[in-house]
Amino acid sequence: MQHFAGACASGDTRTAIPKTFLAYYPGLIEQSTLNEAVHFCGSASKSFAVGHPPQYEAVGPRDHYETENAVDLGAFGLTIMRPLGDIALARSGDKGANINIGIFVRREEEWDWLRSFLNVAQMKALMGHDWHPTFHVERIEFEHLRAVHFVIYGPLGRGVSSSSRLDSLGKAFGEYIRDRHIPIPVKFLA
Repeated sequence: MQHFAGACASGDTRTAIPKTFLAYYPGLIEQSTLNEAVHFCGSASKSFAVGHPPQYEAVGPRDHYETENAVDLGAFGLTIMRPLGDIALARSGDKGANINIGIFVRREEEWDWLRSFLNVAQMKALMGHDWHPTFHVERIEFEHLRAVHFVIYGPLGRGVSSSSRLDSLGKAFGEYIRDRHIPIPVKFLA
């Protein structure tokens, strides 16, 4: 997939002629009030009650994980300011009002640097003026993919269809982060 970084217009022409629009608004329903069942449709329709889970959990922010045994970034040697995208790839998109992004490197020798560099504080810094204190960041590592994954809760407002962001789908967010200039070890650019 190729595109110009940040060229993700919403295609929303509603501002030309005012119209009503759909607003995404998730609601929470107490699980014990639902009648959960499996339905088979067709000439002999049948339904089977499946009951409720044996226990419930309160909904709240999930845990996130910073790097264990982070490597001192100075150990990677001389650095130069270059776009993160010179050594990392990314994929991003929306989950309602939230953006998820996975950032990964191709070579094993870059993995320790990426996981040590890309912590929650660094993601907030990379977002720059787009970061807002009401947002929440969740982070996890996928070692075998050499990837760090983030979910940033809140940047898309009430969701895609009612977001005022140019990139209402969060698709260009990965390219935006990859385009940010950071100190990259020179040895990874050879």
